[in-house]
Amino acid sequence: MTDESVLCKLGTMKEKAFILVVCLFGILGVGYGMMNKNHTVFIAGLVFVVAGYLMIRKKFKECIREKYSSEHAPKRNPEP
Repeated sequence: MTDESVLCKLGTMKEKAFILVVCLFGILGVGYGMMNKNHTVFIAGLVFVVAGYLMIRKKFKECIREKYSSEHAPKRNPEP
């Protein structure tokens, strides 16, 4: 019951997989760094999580900008 006009497409499958891998790598790094008190791995994991978040945010902003600019664009009448 999802409406295609509401959903944003977040790029190709390769882009989605890359973002997923970056986020998972970051989450694993944060978890490992917390459990083993390894500060370097913890900070590196945070960097990867933030990078993944920023990539997702960029894709959503592009999608929203594209969606609303096409909906509210002024209609141009072709000249005869």
